[in-house]
Amino acid sequence: MRIRADALAKINWTLSIVGVTDNRYHELDMLMQSVEFADQLWFDESDSLSLQITGSYSSNLEASDKNLVIKAAKVLSAQTSCNKGAAIRLHKQIPMEAGMGGGSSDAAATLVSLNRLWQTGLSMEELERISVKIGADVPFCIRGGLQRARGIGEKLTVLRNPPPVDLLVIQPCRGLSTKEVFAAFDHRPGR
Repeated sequence: MRIRADALAKINWTLSIVGVTDNRYHELDMLMQSVEFADQLWFDESDSLSLQITGSYSSNLEASDKNLVIKAAKVLSAQTSCNKGAAIRLHKQIPMEAGMGGGSSDAAATLVSLNRLWQTGLSMEELERISVKIGADVPFCIRGGLQRARGIGEKLTVLRNPPPVDLLVIQPCRGLSTKEVFAAFDHRPGR
């Protein structure tokens, strides 16, 4: 069996930091929406787990345990005691460190697709719950659409999608690491 999935990029219409948790995560209040721009993934049955990466933004990605696709596969395997493998191919088109959730979306597509390929039977709610172990944006990326996200990104409220609009996204600088952006926020003057 082969499964093909589009991993949709997302944008943040708003992002407010409203606090910091005891374990130093930032509490957020965001309005996020999926956009049509996407990475593509293919999942084939295999005895082992492998990842091949192609595309415009593939040169800086490793097909290792650091990659969120592999991490998602291993989290699903551990949560379901499933020992199956998969040959995964990722065609990377969403720019990295652009705030568009490419890695999170790839992880979400991996969870949903491998849940189907491996026939583990988890519901969307169960996938969302375990996806927090991979990253804060992954629960949003599982369902997509337009949502208000609170907490570290895991408390979601689905909103009605507005009519489509044209959107031009320009990244005027090198990519920004989420970790570095939040660290800069924490160390700004007067904080």
